[in-house]
Amino acid sequence: MLEERKRRSVVIILGCVWMVMLAVLSFLPNHDKLLLHTTGHYHRWGHMLAFLAVSLLLVSSVTSLWSRFALAATAVSFGYLLEFLEHVIYRNELEKSDVMIDTLGVILGLILVLAYEEYKRVRRFD
Repeated sequence: MLEERKRRSVVIILGCVWMVMLAVLSFLPNHDKLLLHTTGHYHRWGHMLAFLAVSLLLVSSVTSLWSRFALAATAVSFGYLLEFLEHVIYRNELEKSDVMIDTLGVILGLILVLAYEEYKRVRRFD
């Protein structure tokens, strides 16, 4: 029990650190983003994988279904907030497609965690 709590605490911390890193990356000047290759052909895949990771970390850190959906909604809101703040700060167009891809990454992460938990549950009773 104590080991499981420690694992969950570590996963929550990693999820929060990942979100801070995403926020920092989002607000870098454009020339720095070009140096890090966060623009261009793989931009959409970067969004998908970044928010898939957020979802996997946060959603797997709790056990109740309600908490998992709440954390997934929080991750989606976080993605929207980042895009909105980029829009306000840099006065660029609000990239709704990025928000949709972020949301898709979160949903995919939620589905993967729920499927894995169901797989574990079924295997336990076999």
